Amino acid sequence: MKQKTIAGAVRLSGKGLHFGKESTLTVMPAEPNTGYLFVRTDLDGCPHIRAIADNVNETSRGTTVTENGISVSTIEHLMAATYAMGIDNAEFRVDGPEVPILDGSSRYYVEAFSKVGTKEQDAELKVLNLDEPVSFTNGDTEITLLPANDYSAKVVVDYGKAMPTQTAELSRLADFPSEIANCRTFVFLSEIEPLLKMNLIKGGDLDNAIVVVDKVLPQSEYDRIAALCGKESIKVQESGILNTLKLQFDNEPARHKLLDIIGDLALCGFRFNARIEAVRPGHFANTQLSKKLRQYFLQKR
Repeated sequence: MKQKTIAGAVRLSGKGLHFGKESTLTVMPAEPNTGYLFVRTDLDGCPHIRAIADNVNETSRGTTVTENGISVSTIEHLMAATYAMGIDNAEFRVDGPEVPILDGSSRYYVEAFSKVGTKEQDAELKVLNLDEPVSFTNGDTEITLLPANDYSAKVVVDYGKAMPTQTAELSRLADFPSEIANCRTFVFLSEIEPLLKMNLIKGGDLDNAIVVVDKVLPQSEYDRIAALCGKESIKVQESGILNTLKLQFDNEPARHKLLDIIGDLALCGFRFNARIEAVRPGHFANTQLSKKLRQYFLQKR
């Protein structure tokens, strides 16, 4: 099996979720054994940041990688699309501190990669296998990677009354474009103002995130929160979603959590086979497990 890179450059532009700044991301072919490499084209010298778990230094509402003091944030949706589409080597040239959030999913990355295609490179690809389970537990979060002959995943999320138990499964990476890629990020209504006060989600709006109503408020409060997001008066849908978006799947939030896991585990730096079983995952747990997985494979090599 050969390594692959993207067959040509693709470009996508949009706001970053947390900083709210417009940026353009250009994905370029990269040499064999490069892996995933970010380049900050807006900074002197165009510094490089390797997209590996060892460089993760922030996981609040997204995954950030930092190298030599230079960071790129909210990379997980791009990482998921790149890994799931079979791209092993790529250079991500971005002219800002954050990857565009687009519609809050991996959809547009997948569409761009599908359009340009991939090309095989003159280098062997080694897909690594587990000899034993690798896991990470933190409170009520538990993620385990089990030895397997292919790549599959199951995610269970539970947010109490706000969002009863949801389960999402992916039986093979080839189904990512149709089953997972277009599942958008979500936030609870009660989180919006605290996140804004933390100077986060400046680029968030009701078009790139599903807002789950976890508390009943008078219409005046919904209107006030809508104004914070730059929208006019809105109402709660029967599905309990506070915006004009309709869920693409009944379990779209769980599917998005599965998307995040794929993106965060891609930072281990290797292609691998495993059965992923995750209960209440999040970026911190995902990336901690990715670090463990990376060390496991480095020692194995």
